Amino acid sequence: MKKLAYLPALLLFIICMVSCEKEEPEFKIVSGTYTGYFFRIGPSVDYLPSEVTLEFNGNKFEGSSSIEKYPAICRGTFEISGNEIEFSNACPWTAEFDWTYILGGKFEIFVEGTHLTLTRRYSNDLYDSYSLERQD
Repeated sequence: MKKLAYLPALLLFIICMVSCEKEEPEFKIVSGTYTGYFFRIGPSVDYLPSEVTLEFNGNKFEGSSSIEKYPAICRGTFEISGNEIEFSNACPWTAEFDWTYILGGKFEIFVEGTHLTLTRRYSNDLYDSYSLERQD
């Protein structure tokens, strides 16, 4: 009987460990127009920033940049899961530029108030970042 005395405490400990797992935040984007800058950052090259505008409406987006195809933004849909957003671009693109500039694929997302940050890291120490502010 003494051997079973620890069983309730052990069960309570296991339940606590399972229920206390750290959950990733689920970010949401408020529909509206966001303006700001796109940056490509690398260890050995200085890239120019570009002014960008993104409009979000439900799960759809469209946008533009001040420098043609840097980044290449058109329109499409997006889905958020935890701290990631995945863009599906619906526009056709020509082959004369670097397609990593197309707003598509997965990005880390961070939303704080009216500020939105999207970041994608590449294996060669490059990363893209969108720093945007919602306009009212």
